[in-house]
Amino acid sequence: MGPTLNTATAEPQIEIFDDREAVTQAIAKKLLTVITETLDEQDLAHVSLTGGGAGIATLKAVADTLSEDSANGVEWSRVHFWWGDERLLPRDETDRNETQARQALLDTLVGEHGLPEENIHAMPTSEDAAHPAAGAEMYAQELEAYAPEGGIEGPNGSLNMPEMDIMLLGVGPDGHINSLFPGKESLSVTGQSTTGESDAPPQLGPPMRVTLTFDAVHTAKRVWTAVAGQDKADAAAKAFVDSPDISEVPAANARGTHQTVWHLDRAAAEQLPQT
Repeated sequence: MGPTLNTATAEPQIEIFDDREAVTQAIAKKLLTVITETLDEQDLAHVSLTGGGAGIATLKAVADTLSEDSANGVEWSRVHFWWGDERLLPRDETDRNETQARQALLDTLVGEHGLPEENIHAMPTSEDAAHPAAGAEMYAQELEAYAPEGGIEGPNGSLNMPEMDIMLLGVGPDGHINSLFPGKESLSVTGQSTTGESDAPPQLGPPMRVTLTFDAVHTAKRVWTAVAGQDKADAAAKAFVDSPDISEVPAANARGTHQTVWHLDRAAAEQLPQT
């Protein structure tokens, strides 16, 4: 049985901006606001990061905001960062999402704003795990270490992972999110937080990946996509047809429990169905 749309989650909202810079600045501002509000209500905030051009540009926009407003009020010692997916490559390899995120924001938070290094939960490297399945199991154990007692409710039973207050996602030109690619078996994995992918499309870089599953995505409170560029327009349009094919466009199933927001620039939004 193939993947199906999780209609029990929050319906997606669409916000359109002039260009990628406007998209990333808007998400960065909202990210800081929601983290602050979350920490007013609970002890910790959990944020899942993404790679890709718009995802990393968003983190750079957060860093720029911090440099302009050092008294931003966020207690970074209470924030934990996770990833939606990662390339199984050597540590510090420039193609790793972790490496790019550290350069864009996380190293600055550690060095200047009090983020503990142990609050950065990177996915395994190729030195840690010989193959994606092993890496997925390692990350599942890391997630479990921060899960509430009894886990959290997922669409197919409880998952042993923390509830992500914010999950940032990019969308590929082929409609993928995280390392959940069209037509792959990983789209149908249920009842677990992570899975391995050994055969990512060659045009998208290294083939071996570790990724969160749809079940994990669907436990996040807020799922925000950052989508910019004309090359994303076709995927965005297919995600918003009346009955999207999740096997063809996994991004259509990017949904949170409380909120789902697609942030698109005008180029990425140009083929969206008229409402």
